[in-house]
Amino acid sequence: MTPTVWTLCIPGWHPTPLNKLLTSHWAAAGRMKDKDKLIVGNAVRAYNIPPADTKRRVELTVIYPKGQRMFDKDAFYKSLHDALVTTGAIKNDSPAWLEAAEPVYARGDSLCSYITIQEV
Repeated sequence: MTPTVWTLCIPGWHPTPLNKLLTSHWAAAGRMKDKDKLIVGNAVRAYNIPPADTKRRVELTVIYPKGQRMFDKDAFYKSLHDALVTTGAIKNDSPAWLEAAEPVYARGDSLCSYITIQEV
């Protein structure tokens, strides 16, 4: 049986980087994470991703426009994985339920994030 794969395209957005969450007031960090949860939740619903009942692999590709600074490889894990758990796209962000691929960064015409979710 071939595993199911979904690729979400979210233009004009990337998850809030961990450094920004850690250096912000706790209430501001909470608002940033809530915004990420809303954006990811809307995408999960739009792409009809069913709630997770098996382990899933998550890959993030962020396309940056020319002149925009790229972040560290681990910058987006916290906010993205928390948002995916909240929406049910992944059961939990522990290694038992999530296989996290290293993010891919590339240059393009405009900011866009692609989140690929695959049943393992």
